[in-house]
Amino acid sequence: MKERKRIWPLVLAIALNGAILVALFWSFHMNVPSAGDTPMQAQLSSGMPPAAAPAPQPAPIPQPAPMPAPKPVPVPKPKPPTPPPPSAAQMAAEKAAQEKAAEQKAAQITAEKQAAEKRAEKLAARAAHEKAAQRAADKAAAQKAAAEKAAAEKQAAQKAAAAQRAAALKQQLAEQQAKAAEAARAKALQQQMEARAKLQAEANMAAALAKQAAENQRLSAIFGSEIAERVKRHWQPVFAPNLHCRVSIELSPQGQLEGQPTVTQSSGNAQFDSAVIAAIEAAAPFPPPIGLSYSEFKVVNIVFSAKELSNG
Repeated sequence: MKERKRIWPLVLAIALNGAILVALFWSFHMNVPSAGDTPMQAQLSSGMPPAAAPAPQPAPIPQPAPMPAPKPVPVPKPKPPTPPPPSAAQMAAEKAAQEKAAEQKAAQITAEKQAAEKRAEKLAARAAHEKAAQRAADKAAAQKAAAEKAAAEKQAAQKAAAAQRAAALKQQLAEQQAKAAEAARAKALQQQMEARAKLQAEANMAAALAKQAAENQRLSAIFGSEIAERVKRHWQPVFAPNLHCRVSIELSPQGQLEGQPTVTQSSGNAQFDSAVIAAIEAAAPFPPPIGLSYSEFKVVNIVFSAKELSNG
């Protein structure tokens, strides 16, 4: 592109110079007067008044057109010398050489054909081997794909089975937790009920024990009063009314004395204490109280007062 851009200005310059040369050449032929035109110009000049003639302009010098470069004249090539005709021996030798070359060419063609056949056999064997290898590779790939597919399906089945087992285990665990929670609630309710029942039983027992204790205390008080009344019947001495002592009496189930009564709190008067013990021994045995267990009247503690004994 750059060479074409450089050629175009040169071509335009040559064309412009040629046009200028043609114009100069044309004007030169038009301005040169011929021999017959001179008198007419003189006559016209004599009949017209003289006028100021313009100053003559120098005629442009025509430039000769560039001549084309001469073509080189081809130099004739010298003809080779004509060889002499071959002899019979040369022709025979040439024929033998041609036959030998033909034989060699035929042998070469045969060898090339055999080599081509061997190459074709090798290529066919290679192609068959490659085809067999490709079939084996395809078979191995298919087996591998089938094995991978089977492994993937087995893994998916194992995952599904594991997920199913996990879901079943989760459900079983949830059921067990629900059962455990229900059992815990039932146990808590049962424990609460048992605790209430126990509290109620304990309360009932406490109430019964309290009632029984009160009853035992009442019966013991009655039994003590009966013993005191029987002792009063056997009381004879007279002592100061402010004397009193505490005596522990141990009885058998039938109300008989077990050993001698013991003064646990003396009155300070030994005679009064001895008189009380003698009156108890004289009043024994004592009939067992009805409704009172033996443990409640096995040991009886009674406070004897001289005033109460004397009032009997």
